[in-house]
Order: sequence, then structure tokens, then C-alpha cells
Amino acid sequence: MQGIHIFTFKGIPVSFQPMFIVLILILSVGIGGVAESFIFAICLILGVLIHEFGHALVAQRYHLNPEIVLHFMGGITKYPRSAGPKQDFWITLAGPLAGLIVGGIAYGILHVLELYVLQAGQPVPYYCVFIYYLSMVNLFWGVFNLIPAIPMDGSKVLNHIIARFCKNPQTALKISASISIVFVLLIMAWSIWQQSVWMIIISVFFIMANIQVAREAFSGGSSKSLKNLERVSLEAEKAYERGLIAARDHQWTVLERCGHQMKRAASDKDQLERAYEFLTIACTNLKKYDEALKYSEHARQSDAVCQAVNRCRSLL
Repeated sequence: MQGIHIFTFKGIPVSFQPMFIVLILILSVGIGGVAESFIFAICLILGVLIHEFGHALVAQRYHLNPEIVLHFMGGITKYPRSAGPKQDFWITLAGPLAGLIVGGIAYGILHVLELYVLQAGQPVPYYCVFIYYLSMVNLFWGVFNLIPAIPMDGSKVLNHIIARFCKNPQTALKISASISIVFVLLIMAWSIWQQSVWMIIISVFFIMANIQVAREAFSGGSSKSLKNLERVSLEAEKAYERGLIAARDHQWTVLERCGHQMKRAASDKDQLERAYEFLTIACTNLKKYDEALKYSEHARQSDAVCQAVNRCRSLL
């Protein structure tokens, strides 16, 4: 999915596809007068950007090199390699949370203005219209994206939560896919009741996506999310093998790097604990004693970790 580059912020490139402009025009034209429609369009663009930067900034923290593309359905944050389950959970959740935080702050500012600045019977200043739409767009977009329906962020968040309690990833996918279908049908029913052509079109796309995921989940085939999980797990094991060689050869910098790679790619608790074990041992030998003690709290309590902890405490 390629787009036309607009700008780069905090090292995150942002591009757009021409159909994104069509989306903004469809949603904003007819909202009050020309000036109000223009303000609403600006708030729509800001709302999508705030949401996507919520995803992207967290992904960047995990060194995933994200980029944002604005398109006909809103926007998407992409990164070249897979995130681990824990990383993906926080990246996914960060988008709606960013919108809810900004929307909540804007709503609070608007409430203060209504109490102390605005006067009854006087024309509403355009800056108040801007703050109003900024709050409404971000609050709506944040809540809407938390609906547990594929392809919304809420569906991925729910799938991660269910996966923590299900030993079988396929079972977790079946449960989340079933819940998603129920919510998509509710969205379609609401769209028809509201006679919203745009939402009906969106609902049709959602239903098509859900049918594909449900078919994969209940046929026993490997879905894209399961393939990603398997690939991430394999990456963690490869990093573990490289780390064992580095530890044997006393290459502590390499061992530390392998520990970080394994931590990012870990798909279960065992892999994560082994990653922290590498980091504890590597940081101890690199004389990063404070970091080593911090990592040891999450590491598998092997003899090597216990020895490293005792060494750090004796040298601090």
C-alpha cells in the first residue's frame, strides 16, 4: 500500500492515497456552512493522524520503523517486521487511547470555555467550533475503534486478551472471530436503521473481512495472524540459538543484542523469561549492573541469573 509522501514527524513518514481526500470530502461536505465544513475536515484529518501516531510512536519505541498511510478507510500504520504479542497489544491499544486522551482534553477545554468565556446569545467563535469537532471526532473514533469487530483495533485487543487464557491460538481466534461477527452484524443493523449509506458500505467491507477470517479460523487453516505468531516465535528461537553461541564465546555485546531481539519477538512467557536471562547475564558482564538487576526481576531464575544478581549486588 503506497502513497504520496506528505511529511515526516519523529522519524515516522506519513503519506496519503488520493482516495483519502475523497473520504474527507464525503464526510465533511454539508456540515453547516463552508467554514464549518472546512473546520470539520481539518478535525477529521487530525483525528486520523492522532490515532495513527498513537500506533506509530509506540511501534517506533519497539524499533519497528513504522510508517503511516492515509487511505479511503482512514489510515494504517505499517512496519516491515512483526511485533511480538505483548508489543502488538500495546501498539494496537495506543491508537484508540491517543484519540480518547486528546478528545477528552479538548472536551474539558470546551467545557471551561462554556462556563467562563462564551456568553449566551453571542455567536460561537470558530476556535470553539474547532475544539468541539476535535473532541467529538477523537472521542467517536477512539470508541468506535475499540469495538471488537474485525478489522477494528478492538478485535485485535480482544484476541490478545483471549489468547492469554487459551493455550491454543486457533481456539482464541475462533472465539474472537465469533464475537466479531456479532458486532459487525450489529453495526450493519445500526447503519441500516440510521439510513447511513457510508456506514452501510463500511459494514459490507467489515462483513467480507469477517467472513474470510471466520472461514480460516473454523476450517482449521492457518490465518495471517497465526502465521505471524508462528514466524515471531521462530524468530525468537533463532535469536536464542545465536545468544547461546555468544554466551559460550563470551561475546556479551552480541548476547545483549540477541536478548533484545528475542524479547521483541517473544510469543510466550518462556521465551520472554529466557530473553531476560540473556539480558541479565550480558549486562552484568558489561558492567551495567542496574540494568542487569532490573532485567533479573523478569528472568528465568537459573543458576547463571542468581550468580549474576549476587555479583551485581556485591559491586553496587
